[in-house]
Amino acid sequence: MKRSILIATGLALTLITGCVVNSVYPFYTAQEEVFDPALAGTWVDSDAAKEAKDYWQIDQSGAKGYLLANVENDQTNHFEAHLFRLKENTFLDLCPTNRVESQLPLHFLLKIEQAPNSFQFQMLDLEWLSKLLDKEPNALRHILIPENPGNTNSLQLVLTADTAELQKFILTHISDTNAFTSKKEMKRRERL
Repeated sequence: MKRSILIATGLALTLITGCVVNSVYPFYTAQEEVFDPALAGTWVDSDAAKEAKDYWQIDQSGAKGYLLANVENDQTNHFEAHLFRLKENTFLDLCPTNRVESQLPLHFLLKIEQAPNSFQFQMLDLEWLSKLLDKEPNALRHILIPENPGNTNSLQLVLTADTAELQKFILTHISDTNAFTSKKEMKRRERL
C-alpha cells in the first residue's frame, strides 16, 4: 500500500515495510510531553551495514520538542517529534514538516524503549487495527479514504479520534502483543 505520508515518512521509517497508522490529532498533550537529551543525536539501523548512508538525525527544537531528519537514499524527510509518556510507556509522536501545501499534518506514533546508546521502536500495527475496526467500527473514531481518487478498492485508514480517545485506546491495548509491529532497533552512530 502506497501513501504519500509513507513516502514523506521515508524513514521507511526506513525500517518499515508497510503502512503507518495516521491520525488527524496528535497522540500527546503538553501534560504528557517529556524531554530526554539522550534522544538527540545521529542514529542508524542496528542491522544496517557499517557503511550504510541512511540515518536519523534528532535535534532539540524548543524546550521539549525535537526535529527528526531521516536521510534515506540521498533524500531527506523532516519531522516534528514529541516524546511523551503514558503511564510507564514512552512514545514519540511524529508529524512530517516537509509535506505539500494540500497535505494534512497527520501524526503517527512510535512506541519506544530507550537505552544509553540505542532505542527500539514499534508502530501501531495497521493490519491489526484495520481488523479490529472492521469488527468493532466504534472502537475508535476513524475514516476510510480512497488512496487514489475514484478507486474505492484501496482505502487509507485515518484516525479522527481526539487525543484523549487515542490515549485511552492505546492504554487499553498496550499489552496486546499484536497491537504493535515488531521491534526495530536504532543505535547511536559512532563518530567517524
